Amino acid sequence: MNINRRLTFAALLSILTTGCGIGVDAGPTQTAHDDIEAGNAETVRAEIHMDSGEFTLKGGGPKLMSASYRYSEKVGRPTARYELTGGRGLLIVESPKNAPSGLRNRINDWTLLLGAKPPMELEIHLGAGTADIDVSNIFGLRSMEIHMGAGEMKLNLAGKYPRDLPVEVDGGAGTAEIRLPKDMGVEVDAKVGIGGVNASGLQKRDGKYYNDAYAEGKPAIHLDVKGGVGEINLAVAN
Repeated sequence: MNINRRLTFAALLSILTTGCGIGVDAGPTQTAHDDIEAGNAETVRAEIHMDSGEFTLKGGGPKLMSASYRYSEKVGRPTARYELTGGRGLLIVESPKNAPSGLRNRINDWTLLLGAKPPMELEIHLGAGTADIDVSNIFGLRSMEIHMGAGEMKLNLAGKYPRDLPVEVDGGAGTAEIRLPKDMGVEVDAKVGIGGVNASGLQKRDGKYYNDAYAEGKPAIHLDVKGGVGEINLAVAN
């Protein structure tokens, strides 16, 4: 990224992530925890809506979800609800509605541990902040969407999935670090408005990026990643 692009990105990120800093104090820090079992679900759709803060998600948990939260009193506790209808589960985790903006000393940190079973569709909506998302242990992942505002994201897709896995990442201003598998096929369509795409261990053909394991007709990750301002860094795991 050249110097002008770096300055533009830095200015945008500062404005979007820090806010004005002149509002009411966010209050003391609170903690909370949620544990949710999948029950008899044959498939689950998980939707996560976080306005802004620090977000961590990992797979391999013994339950459908175990979540820990740290949040300022005036930010409010996230809510989690789970519904099971005809073998299909719906999990929704979201920030409180109508939370005040412009809070000083604001804290909003979520850590979610998701189970590997049952098969899951995952949709994540994040505001400004940072995200560390590792789905390499969620072997039954069927699809994933990530929509993020301003900030930095790390995404680990370096797992082994039994079927095609469509993944969509849509970012605003920031940097995306995406780790990809070596032994499962990968096809990436990556575009950024102001910034660049860096690809390590991938070959570019007809405008897309592929790893060495990619072969027509075999299960593959099909990743569509778009950014507004910033960098997309793709790397194949060793």
